[in-house]
Amino acid sequence: MKKRRLSEKRFETRLARLIERRIERAGSSATTFRHAGMLTMHRGLVVTLPSGQEFQLTIVGSTRY
Repeated sequence: MKKRRLSEKRFETRLARLIERRIERAGSSATTFRHAGMLTMHRGLVVTLPSGQEFQLTIVGSTRY
């Protein structure tokens, strides 16, 4: 059975949803690089904490054989 590959875009969307569900109650937020207006070719998320501190999570797919 051949495994279906997960695209970076789809992984980004799923990860954003997962993080959002966990951190919204604490007053934090997560958004994609694209929605945050970041000028980059990479996929990723910006996580903002209630204190205003931000973390950027870059998503880079890799292939292992």
